[in-house]
Amino acid sequence: MTRRGLVPFCILILATALITGCSPKGKADFDLLIRNGRLVNGTGNPWIYADVGIKGDTIAEIGDLRTRTAARTIDARGLVVSPGFIDLHTHCDRGLSESASKANLNYLIQGTTTVVTGNCGGGTFRVAGTKAKWEAQGIGTNAVHMVGFGDVREAVIGAEPRAPSGEELEKMKSLVRQAMAEGAWGMSTGLEYIPDRYSTTEEIIALARVAAEHGGVYLSHQRNEVAGVPDATRETIRIAEESGLPVEVSHLKVCGKKNWGMMNEAVRVINTARARGVPITADLYPYDKAATGPLISIARNSGWSIFRLPDDLEPFAAMRKEMAAEGLSEEEIKKLRDEYVAELAKALADRTKREQIRQSVLIGTPTDPSPVAVSGWDSYAVVAAQKNSSLIGKIFSDLAEEQERDPFDIAAELVVGEPGLTLSCGALSEDDMKEAMKNDWLSFSSDGGAASLVDESTRQRPGHPRSFGSQTRVLRKYVREEGVLTLENAVRKMTSLPAQFLRLKKRGLLAEGYKADIAIFNPDTVQDNATYATPLVYSTGVEVVIVNGKVSVEEGKFNGSLNGRMLLLTENR
Repeated sequence: MTRRGLVPFCILILATALITGCSPKGKADFDLLIRNGRLVNGTGNPWIYADVGIKGDTIAEIGDLRTRTAARTIDARGLVVSPGFIDLHTHCDRGLSESASKANLNYLIQGTTTVVTGNCGGGTFRVAGTKAKWEAQGIGTNAVHMVGFGDVREAVIGAEPRAPSGEELEKMKSLVRQAMAEGAWGMSTGLEYIPDRYSTTEEIIALARVAAEHGGVYLSHQRNEVAGVPDATRETIRIAEESGLPVEVSHLKVCGKKNWGMMNEAVRVINTARARGVPITADLYPYDKAATGPLISIARNSGWSIFRLPDDLEPFAAMRKEMAAEGLSEEEIKKLRDEYVAELAKALADRTKREQIRQSVLIGTPTDPSPVAVSGWDSYAVVAAQKNSSLIGKIFSDLAEEQERDPFDIAAELVVGEPGLTLSCGALSEDDMKEAMKNDWLSFSSDGGAASLVDESTRQRPGHPRSFGSQTRVLRKYVREEGVLTLENAVRKMTSLPAQFLRLKKRGLLAEGYKADIAIFNPDTVQDNATYATPLVYSTGVEVVIVNGKVSVEEGKFNGSLNGRMLLLTENR
């Protein structure tokens, strides 16, 4: 390797993040050496020029290392070298367990080296089994796992809308204790979802105290993300104070156009609590549309779909069961879907059945209110449509006002005319998002999942772009284009800040003695390419990703290495 005043051992070709092998005589100083990069170390401090020397899985030295030797060298001239990104809120658990998505490439290629799984109350308490599976097959990123309150509750009392007995509560606590002993990082809740929504604050506190005994944390999808966000945040604060846990408000947001501006109050609630010493922080994903899905859920009559049919309305229950059968070909599924929509058109033309459907869409049931009853029509926006492209970006309440029609009638017309139309279940305000992200305690997340490898034929399948572009979108939109954040502050919000909340030792900073989880990217070209119309498209501009000291992405391409680990709280030393 060419060095000033030394005989060259090999020629270093100056190219963007080119990795070269170099085998000098004798033992090299480092296994891997990153040269000539602009270091943004994760603290929020201004960048500096420095080299990074790595031995094994650890950063051994940072400084002017021009005279040092290495088995491999990366020339990062013109690039930013930062800690690998840490995403506090993902649903990567299932994908990491499947062979087609275990590489977690949609995150890895963004520079994300650690994902937190088991969020929204949906995390297994069988942590040891999950760890054994991931170790046996390999995973592409590191993973921190939360035990899900909902999984625990369902295992003990099912989905019943009632409080647990004293004996049942003790059983639930024992499952949390088991998960923590096996290495879970804390507990998550999804208080808008069944069965979590049936819990009282006191029940959550009782289980959170178990996690606190083991040094864990608490992440919460709060009980309300529309008009009740401030009160829901107050509940989260109470859980923190009475359980002794650091708490994180997951994907902080205020949905619904009529509620825009309420973020100011939610921020004040958090700042007031922090001023008196409550360890509360929050994260958000950098998109102004929440979870996406079809106008009607055909195979599964639940979730965020506006058009929910009564469970007892025939022939739909039988048809859904038929479509849920395993082994159906795509042609068979399409035929069943077409038949389903044809039957729906008949039902909507029948006055009695139409009224039954209207009540299901607008109200739901006492124990399972409809999404419209919870969020209102002004939370729903069209994000993708083939036949009705003029509706893209429109909020349903605005459509109803423009057309002077009942929003149910508009939805009924679309569900027959374009059943595959894609909606977002939460219309957000960019101003609200920026109000939140300027706070030092706000980090960035995705709320996405690990995806199978995609190509031209699959990139238009349904999904949300946040799974493929959250971290790169921050760097592109909010740093480079709009200047809402400095580069250094944005990197801090994706590295040391989430690590600090987790109390994750030796990760989240570029510092000597820290694990070598590193992202190297071009700040001028880093780009999120996924959109609502084509949500499964990889990001670009991240040239090199290093996980636990080993290169996983080079020249922007995945090299096939599965260098991730499941990180256990019990081993966090």
